[in-house]
Amino acid sequence: MTTVLLQVFSLFAITDLQVEATSLRLAGQMLPEVSKLTARGGQVCAGTLCGAALRSQGGVVRLRIAGKIDRSYPGDVEITAREGKLSAVVRMDLENAVAAVVAAEMPDGAAQAQYAQAVAARSYYAAQKGRHTGADFCDSTHCQFLTVATDASRSAALRTRGQVLRYRNEPVAAMYFRSCGGRTKRAEEVKLPGAAYPFAAVECRTCLREPYTWESEVPGALFREGPSEALRLELTRRFGWNRMPSNDYTAEARGETLVLRGKGQGHGVGMCQRGALGLAAAGEDYRAILSHYFPGARIGD
Repeated sequence: MTTVLLQVFSLFAITDLQVEATSLRLAGQMLPEVSKLTARGGQVCAGTLCGAALRSQGGVVRLRIAGKIDRSYPGDVEITAREGKLSAVVRMDLENAVAAVVAAEMPDGAAQAQYAQAVAARSYYAAQKGRHTGADFCDSTHCQFLTVATDASRSAALRTRGQVLRYRNEPVAAMYFRSCGGRTKRAEEVKLPGAAYPFAAVECRTCLREPYTWESEVPGALFREGPSEALRLELTRRFGWNRMPSNDYTAEARGETLVLRGKGQGHGVGMCQRGALGLAAAGEDYRAILSHYFPGARIGD
């Protein structure tokens, strides 16, 4: 696996898009290097010229939704349309994609923690190809969040180039999250598929010493028994990320609502990013960090 197909701007319903790239081609014709696109049903249009797909070839592609987002990607883009909405898929070198994930997920901190993040991101890509129709992955947290790579994130990808986590000789769909309450969780504890992710919960010294704590209220009618990542995501979609930041909490009934008091941020499975930064600051290298959070896995090509 040397390239990945990434659906970008995946959280937007795109009706208008500006594209800047060399060798833009639509309906067999070359377009200006900067072109404005719209969707008409299942057709991509640049002015009066319409076709099934716009493609670029070589170099860097810049995509812009006016007033919302402006981003450049190293790679080629294919833009299609469906029901009046545009969809952009970038074919990107795997290592460029890894660098973009590190820039988004761990932009600061000791280099060894960024190296650990790079291996985790690459492992996820290696194990999970084909998660979307027409693309391997999206650029949201449904797959892996990514942004514009930095010098530090490119260095992390380069220093760990080709390295992935393996379990029983298969790539691991490595999971990670922002912070825990002092101990990570097994996948089945939050009702995620455990058979494909058979790693033990481990202690996290950084978060154990000084956990991130939170408190919120949720409608009791929405609350199902026990922690669940599906429930956390449902509450996030309906009320915002801070309604249930993690799956580590206690619940207390108060009339028709529940008061939640919790620790940590994220699903709690796999590598705690805050803990990884703490281990790196204490002098651990990226191999030791990954071995701690992914017991039983090994680093291989």
